[in-house]
Amino acid sequence: MNPMLIFKELFFKLIPKPMLSKRSASILMYHSVGNQENHFSTVSPEEFQRQMAYIAGKRFSVVSLAELVRRLRTHQPLGGVVVLTFDDGFRDNYATIFPLLKQYNFPATIFVTTDLIGKSSGYCTAEELREMHDSGLISIEPHTLSHPKLARISRADAAREIRESRRILQEILGSTPTLFAYPFGNFSDETVELVREAGFIAAVTVEEGIVSPGTDPLRLPRNAVDSATTFSQFRGKVSRAIDWYAALKTWK
Repeated sequence: MNPMLIFKELFFKLIPKPMLSKRSASILMYHSVGNQENHFSTVSPEEFQRQMAYIAGKRFSVVSLAELVRRLRTHQPLGGVVVLTFDDGFRDNYATIFPLLKQYNFPATIFVTTDLIGKSSGYCTAEELREMHDSGLISIEPHTLSHPKLARISRADAAREIRESRRILQEILGSTPTLFAYPFGNFSDETVELVREAGFIAAVTVEEGIVSPGTDPLRLPRNAVDSATTFSQFRGKVSRAIDWYAALKTWK
């Protein structure tokens, strides 16, 4: 087993898991929920149910990403909240995740790779995206056209990926997207500026950590939940322990 995975499991299992400070927030990053074996980004339905039940049972306040960004931009207390996000627009977001979120009344944000909308049975259709959006519980936001590493392509191509994906979702949903997710968490200062110029007020990365009052809205950290995430690790990702772990990883 990877030594880092062993360390991560021991870290989250042994250290205390203090509740989030009322001045902070944790954004969770999912991709898919299903029974696909050997698919790293997929969480089993049973485990996802257990995680949502834990959040509900511990009475965490779950708010939309848009609400967290509003509090951050207006310098209001972040409230120790949890935010749920899902990347790519897999169809199980509609078939499996959406019903469970409605059961718990948990808002969430789905970042959609627009070139994949309705292209196969594995991705949400435009109609399914509209249904979730119209529920008022789910925010549908862009994740580029084709999911490239934005900092590794030309400025013109990156600008097109960002702006066109926003335009397409605006046409599908009838509302203007304001939030963005960097594919692979890959971005540069230039990428951030392109996102700002396109009209987005916030964007999420894949860097682990807690959102705090000084966090840049266009560089929001998220805490990944995938098939390798144990329940001890999950509990750590909705506590201040995730910040301690992120700090240890960068310590030399």
